Amino acid sequence: MLDITKMLHQIIDLELKIDEEKELTIGPATRKQTIFVDLDLALSEVAKSAGWYRVVAPKKLDEEKLLAAYVRSFALLLLFSAKMQWTHLVVIDDVSWQRITSAKKSTKLADLNKSYLALKHFLSDAYFNHQQESYRHAWHLFLKMGMVDWQLQPAQIAAAYQQMIKSYDK
Repeated sequence: MLDITKMLHQIIDLELKIDEEKELTIGPATRKQTIFVDLDLALSEVAKSAGWYRVVAPKKLDEEKLLAAYVRSFALLLLFSAKMQWTHLVVIDDVSWQRITSAKKSTKLADLNKSYLALKHFLSDAYFNHQQESYRHAWHLFLKMGMVDWQLQPAQIAAAYQQMIKSYDK
């Protein structure tokens, strides 16, 4: 299981450090907006790396790029939860973790498309309508896609996350 609380604190601390170093003062609304745009782009990179949606010129899954994009999206989802004051939604209990990780793997194009589009829909609803429940659904779906559909291991995600944090924290 991932230590999501630790990961959440790390990304919040990193953002504060970067803001301080760069003397950024963009305000809370613009900050949420910027994180949401960055998250949207990061999720697109996840899809691009996974490559399932390519009808013309199909592409094999690029595991290295997928992991990097997934971890970046993971961090931005955590940071978004902090900015929305929804950090209580990212903590996963054992029962929820088991439900997420034992879900059926999506292998059909239609199911993978639906999952990705549902994730984007839930996040848009969370952002534009301030719907906590939509964020929670997006978070759980994101975790399921990573660990079940793409079979990323928690230890692998945690190690890549720590590497990402260290690379920005120089």
